[in-house]
Amino acid sequence: MNYLYKITTILIFGISVLFSIAHAQSINYKAVVKDVNGTLISNDLIQVQFNILKGVAQTNVYSETHTPTTDDNGIIIVNIGEGTPTSGSPTYNTIDWASDSHFLQVLINIGDGLVDMGTTEFKAVPYAITSGDKSWESEIDNVHVISKNVGIGTSAPTELLEINDADSAGIKLVVPSFSDRSKIEFRNGAETGSHSFYKIENRNDFLRFEIDSDLTTATGYENLMTLSYLGLGLQNGTRINEFSTDGTFADNSDNKVPTEQAVKEYVDSAVSASSEKNIVIPAVAFTSNQALTFVNYVNFGAFAQKTSSNGFLVAPLTLPQGATVTSMTFYLRDSSNASNVNLQCAVLSGIQTTSIFSILFSTSTFGGSSSGMTLTHNTPFTIESNRQYIIRVTPTSTWGTADFGICSVKVTYTE
Repeated sequence: MNYLYKITTILIFGISVLFSIAHAQSINYKAVVKDVNGTLISNDLIQVQFNILKGVAQTNVYSETHTPTTDDNGIIIVNIGEGTPTSGSPTYNTIDWASDSHFLQVLINIGDGLVDMGTTEFKAVPYAITSGDKSWESEIDNVHVISKNVGIGTSAPTELLEINDADSAGIKLVVPSFSDRSKIEFRNGAETGSHSFYKIENRNDFLRFEIDSDLTTATGYENLMTLSYLGLGLQNGTRINEFSTDGTFADNSDNKVPTEQAVKEYVDSAVSASSEKNIVIPAVAFTSNQALTFVNYVNFGAFAQKTSSNGFLVAPLTLPQGATVTSMTFYLRDSSNASNVNLQCAVLSGIQTTSIFSILFSTSTFGGSSSGMTLTHNTPFTIESNRQYIIRVTPTSTWGTADFGICSVKVTYTE
């Protein structure tokens, strides 16, 4: 009879069980113990065992015991999760509340051994643990956490929000319509003063980069730059839609930005072009190779000729050693159309200590022109050490024609 009495008492107390969140991880359990006559069982030591069961199969995922003493009013208060785990039981913090439904099985020992008092399914109370372990505070429309870092994919976040994944970590902002807005704001400091706030916003299919640079007024954010399928657009000026690798800048475009390599190629080309140098050898630099045949400098030296014979007109070609002559242009007067009346231009080279010269190249006129003639030689040659160079002009027949002579020679070279 005594055994039945105590069991009845436990059944009555079991109906009085209350649950609530107690500490960050534990669940508060409160019960009032009375006998079958409604008399409180006061100041009595009892044993309570809690088993937490998972799913339809009710697999035991945690078990612990408590030895509370009822108070003067027959009340016991214990915290599930703070008892003594039974032998072989997993730890309390390994319970995955979100993975499945869970149940609480209560067993009581008031002197005659543990008696199963039944099993009840957990509802909202323990699952709130999985939503933030009491780090989160809720209001009517908001949930927030204060003074703690939040980690997704990491247990040791070093920032207020850290997302960590072995392959891909990202944040997705989604709104129903392209005309809606998705945005990220960057605010350092108070909303007053001379500093600025920044915002990146997707609106109407344009990614906008905005700034609020006057926090003392209500002007708000102003757009500085937009990015879209059309390209990159600045608040002022033209839209940029391409990074160009063309080092010639041939397109002369307002919509392309050259890459570093393109700029270098252009500059190198410009420097190379600007390194070319020119000298002009005038008519008055030419002399005769014959002591008795004088040079006639026509029209105050506009061109040089001989009045007779077939002798040479010569002028020195003096350039720095190692220079490369890239082209030579001869400006001539030859108004005669006679086939045997032409001018031949040549460059000769010889060792400085001898009088023996060899021809590097030669070119001649053919036909005549009253407005002058031009001959160009574009095969490069290099000025060698210990050699001297001579420009020679000679008729294919004889001198004597009035409009017949050398005006000047333009020499283009690089060092």
